[in-house]
Amino acid sequence: MSGIAGIVNLDRAPIDRGLLYRMTDFMAFRGPDAREIWSDGHVGLGHTLLQTTEESEQEHQPFTLDGRIWIVADARIDAQQELVADLKAHGHSVAPGATDVELVLRAYQVWDEHCVEHLLGDFAFGIWDGPRQRLFCARDHLGIKPFYYAHAGQTIIFSNT
Repeated sequence: MSGIAGIVNLDRAPIDRGLLYRMTDFMAFRGPDAREIWSDGHVGLGHTLLQTTEESEQEHQPFTLDGRIWIVADARIDAQQELVADLKAHGHSVAPGATDVELVLRAYQVWDEHCVEHLLGDFAFGIWDGPRQRLFCARDHLGIKPFYYAHAGQTIIFSNT
């Protein structure tokens, strides 16, 4: 049960990195094993990691495959073999032992917002799509993982805490 947080200033003002650090620090109880943030101008993501599997020991979030699209996630993805097969059928090379967060991000790259239709398990995530200047957030179909957000003035803030 990792912690996720994000800030996007719609007016493109630089984010308050101090606020992002405080939000991420506050979630230490959700993920005491690692704490990281990423920011780029008017966008910032924070993550606290709780290592529960061998794969999570290799996990680093916020995560990117290309430096342009970033994700923070609290995710447990089921039916991974089927998902990997679908991703490979769409031209994605997925290494054995890929983390849940990598699978979610690859699913987003293939199916855009329809990626949630291909994900089984419980999850809450936020994706910053830099080239499109778009924030996409989702949680599992049953709402098992919490997800909260606020739109205050020109700022969107989200978290699972």
